[in-house]
Amino acid sequence: MRLYLRLLLITLASVPLILLLVLTVDEPLAGLLHRHGAPLRPFFEGLMRVHDEVTGRLLTPWLWLVLLVIFVVARLRHWPHCTIWLVALLTMVSSQGLRNLLAMYFNRPRPFEVFGQLAANADFWQTVGRFDAFPSGHAAGTAGLLLPWALRFHKARPWLLGWLVLVCLGRVVLEYHWLSDVVAGVALGLVLTCLWELATGWLRLSPATPSE
Repeated sequence: MRLYLRLLLITLASVPLILLLVLTVDEPLAGLLHRHGAPLRPFFEGLMRVHDEVTGRLLTPWLWLVLLVIFVVARLRHWPHCTIWLVALLTMVSSQGLRNLLAMYFNRPRPFEVFGQLAANADFWQTVGRFDAFPSGHAAGTAGLLLPWALRFHKARPWLLGWLVLVCLGRVVLEYHWLSDVVAGVALGLVLTCLWELATGWLRLSPATPSE
């Protein structure tokens, strides 16, 4: 539990970094990629198609029910890491729900909307139009999907984190998000992972049973 508490505090302390990205990095980086990022786009377009196809099939209410049933069975049978199924369910659902609320509140345009002159700039709280760039839904959703498993299982961590990084890079290269959008999305997924791990800690196996 100490790991999750430390990660939670570190992530909350990263808010100034996100603000720094908004003020100094977002627009210059997006402009650079807009002018010179064409060679990278085919790769990331293919990657995002695969990602969206897989997650579109997986992230359904049926999966939520399956995860809940597996958690109940695993808890009753005292399986190692039984609470991971519940944490994964709660993190996936809450990351998307909270992200959507934040995106409506911040009303920030995406890079392609700025470059296409649908918005004057990358500012938050646009007075004209409805936008939803901040935080990134793909980053938050992918973080909510992968981080519970990455933090529990060391051997799978490089692969899971690598996929998360590629998804975040793809959203920036393809001009769907500013860099700060994806960093904030990952931070949101990490915060929720840590909060749900801490909140469900009482459901973990007791010392008298096989430990997690």
